[in-house]
Amino acid sequence: MEERKKKPTLEQIRTFHFFDIPTLATLAGLETRTVYHALLRQPVFQRDAEKIVAALAQHIGLELSLENVDIVVWEEYQVLWVIRASSDAHGEENPTDAYHFVYARNQQHARDLARKWLEQVSHLSYRSYTACPNGFQIGCIFIPGYIQKEGCLLPVE
Repeated sequence: MEERKKKPTLEQIRTFHFFDIPTLATLAGLETRTVYHALLRQPVFQRDAEKIVAALAQHIGLELSLENVDIVVWEEYQVLWVIRASSDAHGEENPTDAYHFVYARNQQHARDLARKWLEQVSHLSYRSYTACPNGFQIGCIFIPGYIQKEGCLLPVE
């Protein structure tokens, strides 16, 4: 945790070296919301974080890298995947669906984690994989869209 405390966040850098979010996004070649997410310490892809830091370094005239700027990246997280197994619904009166949820790095990882469950529902031949990074709600229960991987440092607020 000490490592994250030493690195300034984008918001902290912004207090000393003001930058306009749309301008930084344009310089980085990214959407404004990507820079805004990074500023709010919401995860962004590492390649986007690198573009943001490079554009910021150019904009304020300092040498910066991800080694010395604290930006939360998706690669430190596992995303919620909804796996749907269903019967071929073409012409069926009552198609059957089954769902399984896993947190995984990517679709292939989700497939690997769901392998045993998929074997149990092998009679359901159609499979789909949907990433849900925003999570979802079932009744009054909220299922988070991502969790931090083991071994990664937690962001310090």
